[in-house]
Amino acid sequence: MEAIIYSRVSSLSQDYERQLINLKTAAQEKGWHVRRTFQEKISGTIKSGSRTEFKTLMDYIDKTPVQVVMVSEISRLGRRVVDVLNFVELLHEKGIALYIQQFNMLTMENGKENPVAKMLLQMLSIGAEMENNQRKIRQYEGIQLAKIKGVYNGRVDGAKSNPSVLLTKYQNISDLLDKSNLSIRRIAGITGHSINTVRKIRLLKVI
Repeated sequence: MEAIIYSRVSSLSQDYERQLINLKTAAQEKGWHVRRTFQEKISGTIKSGSRTEFKTLMDYIDKTPVQVVMVSEISRLGRRVVDVLNFVELLHEKGIALYIQQFNMLTMENGKENPVAKMLLQMLSIGAEMENNQRKIRQYEGIQLAKIKGVYNGRVDGAKSNPSVLLTKYQNISDLLDKSNLSIRRIAGITGHSINTVRKIRLLKVI
């Protein structure tokens, strides 16, 4: 079968090489021919339609006959249930199966959906989204606690308190917070702003 690989890591400091090696090895063992690989470094919380390589992959399968899209685990596709399920549905409409190496499982075999894989896919996608939502809740609770203690006042020193003005002023910080899992210290170094400014912008984004 003709296959393509999609590999994603969340931050610039991470490496997707191991994903690629493992998936290529799996394809070789199964006798699949890997036509092309797509890899990118971007947060899984970013909508799939906003990811450059993911969009390139979608264009590719529209023009090129492939039977399998390979990923190391379902979270590589994203952490939004709707994105993952819509992608798999689109693949199935084209007669393309998704291979999840984490479970050594195809979502479609012999032209028919694998019901076990579909159920597992839904459960994993929901779990990934719940985990992401819980993280946002914990951040919000941290802000509220900081406000009670008088530590957090919701504004960057010397800046206007309007959130939209702040996010526009510190757009480079906001973009890195959205599109990467870089540490606050690393973002501060890249953007040239203080660690305190980056921290406050991050807190502001979840209010």
